[in-house]
Order: sequence, then structure tokens, then C-alpha cells
Amino acid sequence: MKKLVSLMSGLGLALLLSQPALACTGVYVGKDLTEDGSTIFGRTEDLETDHNKTFVVFPEKDNEEGAMLEDVNGFKYELPEKSFKYTALPDTTPEYGEYHEAGFNEFGVMMDATVSTYVKEEILAVDPLLEDGLAESAITNLILPHVKTAREGVEMLAKVIDEKGAAEGNSLIIADQTETWYIEIVSGHNYAAIKMPTDKFVVFPNAFFMGAIDVTDTENVIASENLVKTAEEAGTLVKDGEMIKVAASYGEKPTEGTYSRYWAGVNRLNPTEEVDLEMEEYPFYHTTDEKISIDDIFAFQRDRFEDTDVKAVDGKSSSTGNPEEEAAAAEGEVVKELYPIGNQNTMEAHIFQVREDMPAESPAIMWLTIGSPLASPYLPFFANITDTAEAYKVTTNEYDENSYYWVTNKIREAVLADEDNVKMAVREKVNAEEEATLAEIDDIVAQLNEKFAADPEDAAKYVTDTTIEKANKAFEFIKALQDEFAKE
Repeated sequence: MKKLVSLMSGLGLALLLSQPALACTGVYVGKDLTEDGSTIFGRTEDLETDHNKTFVVFPEKDNEEGAMLEDVNGFKYELPEKSFKYTALPDTTPEYGEYHEAGFNEFGVMMDATVSTYVKEEILAVDPLLEDGLAESAITNLILPHVKTAREGVEMLAKVIDEKGAAEGNSLIIADQTETWYIEIVSGHNYAAIKMPTDKFVVFPNAFFMGAIDVTDTENVIASENLVKTAEEAGTLVKDGEMIKVAASYGEKPTEGTYSRYWAGVNRLNPTEEVDLEMEEYPFYHTTDEKISIDDIFAFQRDRFEDTDVKAVDGKSSSTGNPEEEAAAAEGEVVKELYPIGNQNTMEAHIFQVREDMPAESPAIMWLTIGSPLASPYLPFFANITDTAEAYKVTTNEYDENSYYWVTNKIREAVLADEDNVKMAVREKVNAEEEATLAEIDDIVAQLNEKFAADPEDAAKYVTDTTIEKANKAFEFIKALQDEFAKE
């Protein structure tokens, strides 16, 4: 996640890039690698501490002729006649952009956007990013309410970038029950999208990772017309036979803080795979002999190098994993202090678990923590909910005892202030809550399926009531955690 360059121009681009804004970590696991045959993907949304997030449902609406979606950087796009119902995770500072981030729409399309990325300077000299192009701040609320399939979502995104250009490098996922597409926006007018295989997993923090693709394979690849030509003109084109290697051609080498999260994620999902910081190219696809569970992805998003010899260091003014204390280390000494996936800047974390036994219109469970997953349990939500708990809707930008985010944030502060004593004490209580939910999730899904077959509106009421009740109980639980561990 990043705030727009145009909003920060008065402070300079260098200052913008020094902020802890580029630290999201994405993950994808194909269904052949999971314990239950579900497809899993998700992301931690990382920017900074004390940054409220909400969780809401936007109802469908008819748009007047000529109605526009407008972003704070000057991006404008004319809306179609109808916007479909969708769920979202908006920021509470719309003056800096709305950042709806991730959710479902009423047709069962899911979108998770974005992980911010770095583009080679040589590429930007040929095809620069546009100040008023499409940015993360508007990408979800532009695409998600206006498509009926994942492929339609990719095609709409491609059309917008062709016409309006992009303001940022980004990677993201658009999916439905049958397809998952991973997209990299690699310059002002270039992009590559691939239909994801079912027998691989992917870890993607803040860099491009896409390997070699065949741009003529239009069944599985959607790429910009000049993807190869632009890299060729920039002198950065890297090929594997006749295929372009996207990340090698367009992306800057990952920073240490990006590498540390890539290494941690791959190591957690396949401890036997060797990943080296000095690798020229970081593999995009990975596999494992061990089946991956939803619990494993909960742990992935909380990872602070547990069970390794690495110390997690958040780096309050840096997302690069290079905190100042490392500079003081003795010359030649190996200082294993790295920036973790489960860092202090996570504002919310979400995981989509796509199941084939659910209705196409409500095809997945979205496991969500508003606030840091270090301090709160993952809760299940569904595409056909019509409302969310009141604690998710509080929009204040300072501590509020009625806000799910702000209470969780207090617990996060306590966890990271005394990791040796508080982190595992909180984790044990949070894990117990999650285990109870996981024990009943199949029954909830069975009820959803039965009710949906008879009456979709009854199914929507059931999952709305159920998830609000669970969120309210979880809010009482985290308030008790706050009283125990985070008293003033």
C-alpha cells in the first residue's frame, strides 16, 4: 500500500519513499497444495501504526449518465449504468484516497489490491507512471463493483490502464470460484496477468516476481500490447526462449526488507526450499510435499521469524528492514535482524479461502482481522452478507473504545512492547478463539449452502446475522484482552 506521489510532491519523492508505506505481503496457494482442496490467497495491508481501517458493505446502485469515479490524484473514469453490491475495507482518511483494498461482489468475484512494487528507472524513462493514472487508492472500487467474472475484472483493468495509464507499480489478485488471476502493473501503460496454476504457491511482497510468460497464450495470459517492446526499448528485456521474463525485465531488485518477507513466507510454507538473498532472480512459483492449511496462512501473516535464529525488527521509520541499530553492528558480524511479515504496520489482514462446495455467488470465506493479526483472531465473512458489525464502522482517526481497529491497536502496542512476555500469552488466547471458529465453520457453510439453494435472501440474512454476532463476541473478547494486557 502507498499514498499517492501527487499528494506528497511538496515533500518530495525521496521523503515519500522513506516512509513505512511499501510493506504489504501477498500469498497464493493453489488448491492442489491445500489440505481441503480450497484455493487460498490473501495479503497483509501494511502502511503505518495508528491508521484506522473499516469493514463495510456497499449496496448496489444505479449511476446517473456521466457519473464519474474520481480519485484524489486527478484520475477520473466514467461509471457504467449500475454498480454491483460489494464488500470493502476503506480507509478513514478519504482526503488521501479511499483504499477499499479487498472484498467480494454480489457475483462472487473477489479482488485483493494491492502490493506496491518498484519499476526500473530505465523502464520509466520509456513509459513513465502518470500522476493522474489509476492508483491503489481507487483500483478496487473501480473494478470490483463492475464485473461479473474474474476474467472480466482483468480485462476491465487492462482497458483502464490502456486508456488512462497507471500511477504506480502494483501487483494484485482478481478471482472467482473457477479462476484466480495474478496481475502485475509494471509501468505507465504496461501490465501482465496470468491465470494461476493449481499446483503452486506464491509469496509476493513489494517487488515484481512474475517469471517467463507467453504473451500469445491468450487463454492464460492477458498482457499489454507493448509489454515486450517497452522493455526492448529500455534495454532491460530478459527472455527465456521466446517468452519475456516480466520481473527481470521490469522490476527493481527486491530490497532487504522485501527479501526478508519473501524468505520468511517461503520458509514457512516449505521449510526445505533453499532461498538465498544473493539470488539473481527470485523464483515466482514454489511447491511443497506438505499440505497447507488455513491455520498455516494465519501463521504466515503473523510470522515474526519464530523458530529461526532471526530477530524481527520493525524499523519504525523504514520498511526496508535496515533499522539504524544494524549500522552499529561490529564490522563483519552477521546481524540477523530483519523486517517481518507480521510487522507493526499491519492495519488489517485478510485471507480468501475459495471452496468448490459453496454457491458461485458466495464462493469463499474471507478470514479477516481488522487491526493487527498479532492482537486479534481471524473471523469468517461471506460474499452475500448485507451488513457488518458497528465496531467495524467507526471512522475516527484517534483512539475510540467503540472501534474494533483502535482496541486491537492498543493490544498490538502491548504485544510489541514486551514480546518475550506478552506476545505468546495473547497468541494462545487468540488461537483458542480461532480454533473454536474453525471447528464450526463447516456447519456454517453447510447452513449457507442449504439456505441458498432454497432462498438466497434467507441465506444472506443467515450469514449476516451469524457474522455480526461473531464479530460482536470477538469485540468483547479483544476488549477483555485490552483490559488484561494494555491498560493505561
